[in-house]
Amino acid sequence: MQFIKKETAIALAALTLACACGALAQGPGNRPRLVLQALDTDHDGVLSAAEIKAAPQTLLALDRNGDGELTPDELQPRPENAGASADDLVKQLMGFDRNSDGVLTAEELPERMQKIFERGDANHDGRLTADEIRAMASRQGMPAGSQKNAGVTRMDPLLNALDSDHDGVISAAEIASASRSLLTLDADSDGDIKPDEMRMRQQTPRERVDHMLDEWDTNKDGRISKAEAPDRMQQQFESIDTNGDGFLDKDELLQYFSAAGGASQSGPHSQGTSAKPDSGALSPKEQKL
Repeated sequence: MQFIKKETAIALAALTLACACGALAQGPGNRPRLVLQALDTDHDGVLSAAEIKAAPQTLLALDRNGDGELTPDELQPRPENAGASADDLVKQLMGFDRNSDGVLTAEELPERMQKIFERGDANHDGRLTADEIRAMASRQGMPAGSQKNAGVTRMDPLLNALDSDHDGVISAAEIASASRSLLTLDADSDGDIKPDEMRMRQQTPRERVDHMLDEWDTNKDGRISKAEAPDRMQQQFESIDTNGDGFLDKDELLQYFSAAGGASQSGPHSQGTSAKPDSGALSPKEQKL
């Protein structure tokens, strides 16, 4: 009986460690932390001294275009269809144009592609044109490296340490000095970086709003139209659009994110000065966004 209890305790400990490692490997919205996945080669949730030393080599696995640096599109999970150019996406979708009239209707696309149709049909006329497909491809692209993207980088202690000039790009020089940069996270100086030393910092409501406007406000008018909004916001769009003008402005987004994740610390109209500091988990409502 004692042996069985010991085996059960070991199994539960292993399960707890596996769950912790899985949570650590996820960023906002349960998206994978690609840099952590690359660095943690044995996937045990700890960056060992050997893994830290090998960082300049293992990071290059993320350098898809082989230019010697890591840009935001290589550091973040890629959205649907991000690998295709606008013209490639037009060619791919127009292959379903059965009557060859140069536009697509919902009936011409298979069931698995209906959400793509809904997202692309910006004027909701039931027809998807080549121009609408190109516009959709532009909205779905990843942001380029810039100071505006540095806020997201700073959420992840690993990225924040590696991107020493905080420009959103890990340059060749920063990759070369990756081992030294990572050791700044080793708070107890034991040579390893443990989960609590690289835990994701949760965005404040203000940071979430700024990032969303930076990424999805394609015409840079300071608000997000339903056509610009990502798929994950479509069902909630009208409830967030409290003034009913068809756009999500900064105040509406701030109110929504404050209520979703920061109300208990900051109140319903938080200015983003306080959030759950030690939790990388988002509420179920936040994860939808």
